[in-house]
Amino acid sequence: MFRARTLRFCKPQPCTRFFTTADRSFVSKFSSLQNIAPIFALRGEDIRPITEPSAFHSHLKTQIMTAKKRISMAALYVGATEQELIDMLRIALSGSPSLQVQILIDCLRGTRVTKDQSSATLLLPLLQAFPDQVKVSLYHTPDLKGVLKKALPQRFNEGIGLMHIKVFGFDDRVLLSGANINHDYFTDRQDRYIAFDNAPALSDYYVDLIRTVSSFSYQLLPNVRESQHALPYTLAITNETPDPVHSSTLFKAEASKRMDDFIKKWMLSTNPNDNGHPQHNRLSSTNPQLNELSFDSKSKQYDTLVVPVVQMGPLGVRQDEAATVRILDIADNHGKKADAEERFWTIFLTSGYFNFTNMYKSRVLKTAARFRLLTASPEANSFFNSRGVSKYLPPAYTLIEHQFLTDVIRHKKGHLIGIEEYRRPGWTYHAKGLWIYPENESWPSLTMIGSSNFGYRSSERDLEAQAIVITRHTPLRKAIHFELDSLRKHFEEVNLQTFEREDRKVPYLVRLATSMIRTML
Repeated sequence: MFRARTLRFCKPQPCTRFFTTADRSFVSKFSSLQNIAPIFALRGEDIRPITEPSAFHSHLKTQIMTAKKRISMAALYVGATEQELIDMLRIALSGSPSLQVQILIDCLRGTRVTKDQSSATLLLPLLQAFPDQVKVSLYHTPDLKGVLKKALPQRFNEGIGLMHIKVFGFDDRVLLSGANINHDYFTDRQDRYIAFDNAPALSDYYVDLIRTVSSFSYQLLPNVRESQHALPYTLAITNETPDPVHSSTLFKAEASKRMDDFIKKWMLSTNPNDNGHPQHNRLSSTNPQLNELSFDSKSKQYDTLVVPVVQMGPLGVRQDEAATVRILDIADNHGKKADAEERFWTIFLTSGYFNFTNMYKSRVLKTAARFRLLTASPEANSFFNSRGVSKYLPPAYTLIEHQFLTDVIRHKKGHLIGIEEYRRPGWTYHAKGLWIYPENESWPSLTMIGSSNFGYRSSERDLEAQAIVITRHTPLRKAIHFELDSLRKHFEEVNLQTFEREDRKVPYLVRLATSMIRTML
């Protein structure tokens, strides 16, 4: 079986002594994030946005073949046709007996059969060939249980909750994304991807995150029972974890405790004071350590903060939501102190599925900042022309988008808040995240990258992971700007007249259903 190893974590760099005096004015505004999540110090030269799905695919293959110690991957699912990546993992494992591979996927999506194959059956031969090196875990939401579990068919049951985290770790390198491991995401489904190299502590964090979630997930095991109709695999709960389906309440309590322990451990590791306790003013402008220009005079200056956050609504973990709201409040505070709207920060926020929670909606409407909200056009929605009732999802998102734009006009914010839609023939749009441009600056100094869509599902139902990247490294800022600019080449602004077109009319039954299932979108 897979060998459980004690993780030896690298000590993160302290996050208070690497910004120059000129840089601190922007960075220090976000000092309160240290009260929400751990903070890592990196060099901007070790961080690289990737802009194309094909480059994302190539990066994954290269990293698999060069990993020596560990590969830790989390995604919603592994596509049924992704035999090439499985074969590459097999080659890497054969060539390095010490290599450990951990894969975390969602149980509902990972066991759904497509073309006579599921993620579970695709990964099973790898597990059987390398039982001491490979571990595959499948998270199951505790909210799908009892009669609901029996009554809802596949695909429909996935609306109750999913493991939606997308993290790919290779030794001391990490790739964060919103993309899954599937052909569409390697070819014509646009997402976002940022690679972090030379980041041992950050990599340790994500390895530990995947390990922690895996500890309260089902484990994929070969089925030793011989039966004509039996599945070739079985799913087992280990580590004295209550079953998420049959003991949902106990499961939530145990999983919540493990996540709380995980967060506390990393908060203490990255933001401790001299007594080993969390230091709540670590990045405050009054902290005398901010007057020091670098962490280590013998090394290159650290110029970038990375703040990883998670959201697990079913388990009561709301880091991502707290951090996002804090960022918007900081932008609002800056704007309210500005003597003119021209000095507001500019915020780009994107999701392929436009469905803000009430909290995010109210924050966007009240925040003293310029907003450009980027989303998929109906044709670029991944459910466009799909089979069954899911084909009505694009009109549902159109309805929500129209309602939001109407509220923008009602609040007299039309000159500050705009919506743009992605239109690229043959492509779908799945990107998510946020960019902030300080006043009168051409490049962003902050971005958020990860799996959250800023909607009800992300907030309440699914497991999500994002990272906030705050940087004063000019080449990285330019690269992040180029990433956004590459996306925006395919966007068109919408207005109220857009929704009067015949092709944007929303059927009455869709209007009715949207209000009832909005928390599942």
